[in-house]
Amino acid sequence: MIELTNITAAAGGKEILKDLNAVFEDNITYCIMGPSGIGKTTLLKVISGILKPDKGEIKGLDGKKKSFVFQENRLIEWLNVFDNIKYVTDNEQSIESALKDTGLWEDRKKLPPELSGGMARRAAIARAAAFGGDIFFIDEPLYGLDIKTGEDILSFIKKTVKGKTSFIITHSPEEAFFLADKIIFLNKSPVSFLDSKDISYFVSENHIKDYLLQNFVL
Repeated sequence: MIELTNITAAAGGKEILKDLNAVFEDNITYCIMGPSGIGKTTLLKVISGILKPDKGEIKGLDGKKKSFVFQENRLIEWLNVFDNIKYVTDNEQSIESALKDTGLWEDRKKLPPELSGGMARRAAIARAAAFGGDIFFIDEPLYGLDIKTGEDILSFIKKTVKGKTSFIITHSPEEAFFLADKIIFLNKSPVSFLDSKDISYFVSENHIKDYLLQNFVL
């Protein structure tokens, strides 16, 4: 369990989270949704411990292995795809499996500048999967991917995070409906309350879309 107590945090000189209290259960996939600029990435960074809050306390991260997919792919440009992943793990069987599952095995010797945007995104996802972890933090997983590849990668992500705690930022009701156990909705800034719904509340991705339109300023 991860517990946030009276968290206040700013980014870019703007207060994003204010006196926020929240509890996140273990082994649940949370999808975080809300308008651009509302604080989704800041919340993700605070939960993960990357961003130290200006005030408040976070419990439940000690001793946990954390795996990240950032908004930026953050590949090391002078290492090929295989070695980018080997940089974070020596488990070559895990690396091979992740590259095959993301369709990058044949491209494993390519350097990042030789990759398309979609290939680079898949490499970042493969790296996080091969590294593994107790908690996954994924910021807009399908950024730069075409529809067909995106469907395959969503299935891979779902398999990878199954049975683990994960936080996934998405703007897509389709992605949220497929991946989430619970959806966290952000609307007001600074964020002082997290509105959340179990995925069982929604009957379809269109239901999520309607909920967003009716209850939130997008």
